[in-house]
Amino acid sequence: MAYDLLQWPASVYPGEANAECPEAIPTLDKLLLTLKAHGPSPPGYGFKNLGKGRKGLWQINLKVKKRQVRVLYAPYGTSIVLFRIHKKSSPQEQERAYELAMSRKTQYEFEMAAQEKASHGGNRSSH
Repeated sequence: MAYDLLQWPASVYPGEANAECPEAIPTLDKLLLTLKAHGPSPPGYGFKNLGKGRKGLWQINLKVKKRQVRVLYAPYGTSIVLFRIHKKSSPQEQERAYELAMSRKTQYEFEMAAQEKASHGGNRSSH
């Protein structure tokens, strides 16, 4: 089953990834193709669900030229949304990356709920 790969905001990939870890772009390309083909838990990658404390974000760690690169994302049915790609760094920087990804995830879900409501004219009927 193929998955749709999205990003929120549009600057996540390749923009932010290229700014922070340009050496990881080929490895990220391979990962993204694998996510599209196999979903949020792709074979051959160390992935984990970060749980409620991180608002349901998922994480994959990649090792590129002796540096760790983290991909923060979340699955939504047959879609996977990328929220942040960054180099592993100090604990403070890591926490800022998680906070930014969680904020983006909240914003994404709010926007999707607003679109869903608008597409139904704000009315829900039960049958």
